[in-house]
Amino acid sequence: MGSGLSQFWVARYPAGWLAVIVCAFGRAADFATTWIALKSGHAIEAKAGAAQIFDALGPHTGLILYESLITTPLIFLGCYFVRRYCPARHDHASLDQPPARAEQMFFVSIGVISLIVAVHNAQFLF
Repeated sequence: MGSGLSQFWVARYPAGWLAVIVCAFGRAADFATTWIALKSGHAIEAKAGAAQIFDALGPHTGLILYESLITTPLIFLGCYFVRRYCPARHDHASLDQPPARAEQMFFVSIGVISLIVAVHNAQFLF
């Protein structure tokens, strides 16, 4: 049943899945390069809020907490606002309609920015 459901969603929303994949890959690359750079001691977190969390909990626990409790909810909150204020331009827009192009572009932009950060982080890995 799970694979049939996923095939249904991929067939129905291919552009939406591509946007989510780009976002997930970028976020994963950013997280992995940050994790390795922190572990090797070649980098520290520069964002003020994140740096305070890292100082209080340690770099790896702080990174997990920061990503899971701050960054990820902000991404989905951003998606909510994009969906709410940039609705799909359909005559009969409903929950059955594919995601709005603005939401897809939001996911793609997060993924691209995260990939840029990961490439920047790569210099601290060695």
